[in-house]
Amino acid sequence: MRRLAAVLALALSAYHLVVAVVGPPITEAHRATHFMLGIAVLFCLGTISATETRRPRQIVIDLVFLCAILVPAGYVVIDAYGIASRMLYVTPVTPSQEILGWVVVVATLEATRRLLGWPMVILSLIFLIYTQAGPHLPYPFWHRGYPIDQVIEQIYLSVDGLWGIPIGASASYIFLFVLFGALLVSSGAGTFFSRFANALTGNVTGGPAKTAVLSSAMMSMLSGSSTANVVTTGSFTIPAMRTYGYNREFAAGVEAVASTGGLITPPVMGAAAFIMADFLGLSYSDIMIAAAIPAFLYFVAIFIAVDVEARRNRLTPPRDTGGESLCQILKEGVFMLLPLGVMIATLLQGLTPSLAGLYGIVAFLLSLSVRYRREPRRIVRIFLEAAIEAPKMMAPVIAACAVGGIIAGIISLTGLGVRFTSIIAYVAGDSAILFLTLTMIVAVILGMGMPTSAVYIILASILAPGMVELGFQPLAAHMFIFFGAVMSNITPPLAIASFAAAAVAGGDPWRTSVHAVKMGVGVFLLPFIFVYEPALLGQGSLLEVGHAMLTAVIGIAVLSIAATGWFLRPLHPVMRLILVAGAIGMIFPGTLSDVLGLTAIAAVALLLWLQWRRPATS
Repeated sequence: MRRLAAVLALALSAYHLVVAVVGPPITEAHRATHFMLGIAVLFCLGTISATETRRPRQIVIDLVFLCAILVPAGYVVIDAYGIASRMLYVTPVTPSQEILGWVVVVATLEATRRLLGWPMVILSLIFLIYTQAGPHLPYPFWHRGYPIDQVIEQIYLSVDGLWGIPIGASASYIFLFVLFGALLVSSGAGTFFSRFANALTGNVTGGPAKTAVLSSAMMSMLSGSSTANVVTTGSFTIPAMRTYGYNREFAAGVEAVASTGGLITPPVMGAAAFIMADFLGLSYSDIMIAAAIPAFLYFVAIFIAVDVEARRNRLTPPRDTGGESLCQILKEGVFMLLPLGVMIATLLQGLTPSLAGLYGIVAFLLSLSVRYRREPRRIVRIFLEAAIEAPKMMAPVIAACAVGGIIAGIISLTGLGVRFTSIIAYVAGDSAILFLTLTMIVAVILGMGMPTSAVYIILASILAPGMVELGFQPLAAHMFIFFGAVMSNITPPLAIASFAAAAVAGGDPWRTSVHAVKMGVGVFLLPFIFVYEPALLGQGSLLEVGHAMLTAVIGIAVLSIAATGWFLRPLHPVMRLILVAGAIGMIFPGTLSDVLGLTAIAAVALLLWLQWRRPATS
């Protein structure tokens, strides 16, 4: 079974490389092939993380579900032209098609349960039941009800359900970037990025924590998973921070918040960013440019927090940082940076993400062939290891996209999106801020039990249209939802990235989450800012973007200091409140708010300076 999983994984990687060169087949066939091979790898392995021998009964169950994926998806691949040419809701659904549809839905839910847990499965079942319970529900949840065959037709035989935009983005864009990340990991990129970050920040105040921020951000940016990065890079960054003098929970919080930030950091963001590009009909480079300033502000907040914490605890810069120069490290690892440059340049030229991923992979393999020209077997080993691991890494994304497509299809069929938006609009009344706050709360709550991409898919279908109706730009509305889903990784009570970091550090999960939220507190405000100030998303003139970025940097930095509660000396609660008010004034757009915010910050800074000078003059 494991050998079969390796063969299927290699087949999926080879398929996507070929498609990137010659172009994809018809939509239904392309997306079904991607889904079929990706989920089949899961059922061959039993579970992605299992290493123990499976019992015969479990193997039989896995084989049954393997067939439940291969047969229905294989039918779509074989009869893709017939399915594409049928008239939706007019051409009758045959009994065999209805059976295959239910089989693939059950198998998809089982794959989702194994990879993502019960919350996503329960939510999907609620939506499926909703298609039948609609006539018995009160307004605004009421609908006329839909026959079972029509529900299956929407989910299985249209591109508005299982084969919709989410699985399309996974098939067209995401896989190649994950394969590229797997190549970097299998070639030792983790060590290179850690050495690179250590050379940049290792000999400054708070050096180990700043090294952890840089290396974790780089790796999670490539892996697309904050939790996976926490348990890998965290195994050496957290002990380094502990040795330096940070307590367990703070060190774990730094790792969690840095790994989460990688999901919003260009050039390779999380899977939801690619899905967003498809939803909005924009190029991925547009999404990448829009996320650049918010990502920069995110890490400004974290760097300020770790620096203030180091100074408060009088942690001096480490004397021994390994003795490696930055030039030496870059010389040894340039073959890892050049492909990234090729990928970024391709995206900025407006070419498709699939081509950018392909060019990045080709450039990386060429770099490997130069570096290991006397070790061809090593190059083959790195490539095969990545080609087998990438589908395993993709399995949770494929499952989330597939079940997200099912939910999105039901939302479209029943018109729930319009009704749900009207409910929140009714509660919020005329207050756009309250509408945004409720949207953020829903995004964070859903994100506690589901992957970022799944949360984004659902809320982009339900709430983004309502935000656009309120007058917000579509890009800003979708980025708002995306940020809310990302930040759920560090938000109590179920902060997955924070809990994983606490486990690595041997610390308290709740305290770890609190530290992570303190460091990322400014980022919770950022989505509320850029929906009103699109300049922070790169929308506007150079002067507008520069002014918005400058005031936001000052505001985020001051907010991080206020959250930490120390600057030169412990801050009085009243000072912290004044700094928070001043920071918010600087972050929110408007000349008057900037002046008032800067005045408040300057007043506290002057008072702190006088207090700091007093002992020296007495």
